[in-house]
Amino acid sequence: MGHDVHTIAYSSLLQRSEIVYELVVMSSSSAAAELPRLLAAQREARGLTQAELGLKAGIAPGAISHFETGQRAPSLESLVKLADALECSVDQLLGRRSAEAAPLVDPIFVRASRADSHTLDAVRRVTAALLHEPPNEKK
Repeated sequence: MGHDVHTIAYSSLLQRSEIVYELVVMSSSSAAAELPRLLAAQREARGLTQAELGLKAGIAPGAISHFETGQRAPSLESLVKLADALECSVDQLLGRRSAEAAPLVDPIFVRASRADSHTLDAVRRVTAALLHEPPNEKK
């Protein structure tokens, strides 16, 4: 029974966050106007079709089309999924931070930063091996 209470509380919290998101973010005319254009630009910059982005984000391709045409606004959960799939920030999708102003970071490093400690340690070792020439080797 305790598990059901947590599920209901989480569901209620998620619903409230969606309402706040709709009121604060999407009521802003600039964010609402910018999202369709910026979403399409981020997708196209990565050479993805709407169907490919939908698959990568776990969102129906038809929904991607609706978001890009401004017919629908994505939920907060969908917006986060889109940003993750496009390897950009939610702020970039909303026009709050331009892609040009963001530091240029290869997406592989973004994915690596989210890895578990074992994988992160392996990435560190490989990076160290690539960047530091052993003392006994000559070019």
